[in-house]
Amino acid sequence: MSFPNPTAVYHNTPAPVIDPTQKHLSVAGKTVLVTGGGTAIGSATVEAFAKAKADHVFFVGRRLNLLLEVEQRTKFHAIQTDISKENEVKALIQTINKVSFLDILVANAAYLPTPEAIATSDTSDWWKGYEINVLGTYLLGKYFVNQSQPVRGKPVFVGVNTGAINVPPKVSSPMSGYVSSKMATASVVEFLQVENPNIKAFNVSPGTVQSEMSVKANAPQYPPTDSPELMANFAVWLASPESDFLAGRFLWANWDVEGLIAAKEKIAANPGQLQLALEGWWSNFAALK
Repeated sequence: MSFPNPTAVYHNTPAPVIDPTQKHLSVAGKTVLVTGGGTAIGSATVEAFAKAKADHVFFVGRRLNLLLEVEQRTKFHAIQTDISKENEVKALIQTINKVSFLDILVANAAYLPTPEAIATSDTSDWWKGYEINVLGTYLLGKYFVNQSQPVRGKPVFVGVNTGAINVPPKVSSPMSGYVSSKMATASVVEFLQVENPNIKAFNVSPGTVQSEMSVKANAPQYPPTDSPELMANFAVWLASPESDFLAGRFLWANWDVEGLIAAKEKIAANPGQLQLALEGWWSNFAALK
């Protein structure tokens, strides 16, 4: 299945323009948190911010063995954390604030309930998607904007979402628990941006990546075609001032950054057209469905 694209180029691997080793994308002096840091996209994101020279990268997850593998590789800070538990998220941010202000948070952790029709689904497993995806994102956002350290610069919150929320249920079925919870998660991030104009918040589809989740989804209509580094490098670019004009939007890591910037520059004289040019097909879920 192909997806509409507001840029002329659609990437499956990172373009040079988002290479995190570039000087203008450096996050030297900054501190980063990556949730779901032991899995495909999460570990790639930790490594991308390491290449971008972050001072500190903290990464969390529920499975300590996976985190320790990444920690050994990157020499950064693994902390076992369940993001659906408020006391654990609060303690996590407090721990980070003992070291530094948290500048960049990549909310990558997610849970995919077993794909099954609602009528035959397991209630606790279905609801777990909401506990981790929605409540987890809410808690991360809440404590991200309520840090004990003084704010510096423009904090960045990147919510890793899914393109599946932009297609009709007949295409994504039977993943009601995952898709509906990720739609709610996207809304949480949008509210976070509106209520906190001093930050940049984004929802991003990473494309379709080979991972434990993609195997569990067992969705042949979404074959894995995209590298974990695509989302990871895109997150580094989103942390740069170049992405300021996209704050609050739902984006795809596959989109061509140069094309997005060119669109912005082309219609800079008429800001009213920017929304039309960049919102495109995903601005109205109801019309799509």
